[in-house]
Amino acid sequence: MKKIISLVALGLIGCQNTVQQAGTSANGAGDTTTFAVGDHYVIEGRTPVHPEGARVFLYQYKDRVYTPVDSTAIDAQGNFRFEGKTPQPLVYALQLNGSGPKAHLYLENAPVKLTLHPNWFFEFFRSSEEAQLFERYNRMNINHMLDLAKEIKEAPTSAHLAYFLARNAYKYDYETLVSLRKGLDTSLNENVYLKELDAAIAQLAKIQPGAEAPEIDIVDAQGKKVSLKDFRGKKLLIDFWASWCPDCRKASPELVALYKEYKDKGLEILSVSMDENLDAWQAAIAKDQYTWPQALAQGLWQSNAAQTYALRWIPTLILLDENGKILKRAIHVEELKSAISGQ
Repeated sequence: MKKIISLVALGLIGCQNTVQQAGTSANGAGDTTTFAVGDHYVIEGRTPVHPEGARVFLYQYKDRVYTPVDSTAIDAQGNFRFEGKTPQPLVYALQLNGSGPKAHLYLENAPVKLTLHPNWFFEFFRSSEEAQLFERYNRMNINHMLDLAKEIKEAPTSAHLAYFLARNAYKYDYETLVSLRKGLDTSLNENVYLKELDAAIAQLAKIQPGAEAPEIDIVDAQGKKVSLKDFRGKKLLIDFWASWCPDCRKASPELVALYKEYKDKGLEILSVSMDENLDAWQAAIAKDQYTWPQALAQGLWQSNAAQTYALRWIPTLILLDENGKILKRAIHVEELKSAISGQ
């Protein structure tokens, strides 16, 4: 196995092309066998997707960063194996050749046996009791069946639900998110995923509608600083996006249509990209026909822009009034039209 020591800050992207069919049991029908936790883990996996020379990468997920910790070759039969130690039980992810969809698992120092579907979810998964419980929640989440309000009420001390609330925070308005967070037991206050969410909630509290929009560190294509104050006198729609984000690119036609409809009615758009690849950024601007001002906030989820506006997902849209006050936050263009038109 090849050990990897570099860090890669890969945040959540828009949509995940990993859809598990409803009714598929990754744990095996009627089999409740679990593996005991020990002093190290061994992951024995199998995948039908194994082009010649393919490798599986193992990442640790923490602080919204996927840190690569290991990689291993896939043999001719599609088998692969990892062995190591995790400093604490955390969410990890498997990825083919370091790109594409990730299959998430809760990893303890326990044996893991799994089989991956070609779409990169688990057709079969066996590990510790806690790891298998996480897999059950994850299958529900993948299939849009995870009711966090219900689950948190039933299991308020669940560290897994703390993770899924942090991961799905973008789906909720501020008040609902705060309410769900309060439903989790105080014993989870030091949970790594919940601590990161608490920091985001504290920042969200500062940027609710009516608050003045804080400045962010962004530059244009020539490296010149861009200020939100430059757009005073018009309503400003800040569009946080990236060329690598599938949902951002899907939303591009709606954003283009919105600009055509409202640009002569007092609306300006400022797209703020979290791209690292400048060529990909420029190519996406041209392809998607973005004709409004563009800016760059390098650093992905750790960028000043992402931290200041507590981004949990892109695209995220922030609408400001003519005086630079926040009017509305949304992840879909359609949610903004009434606020833009003043209705």
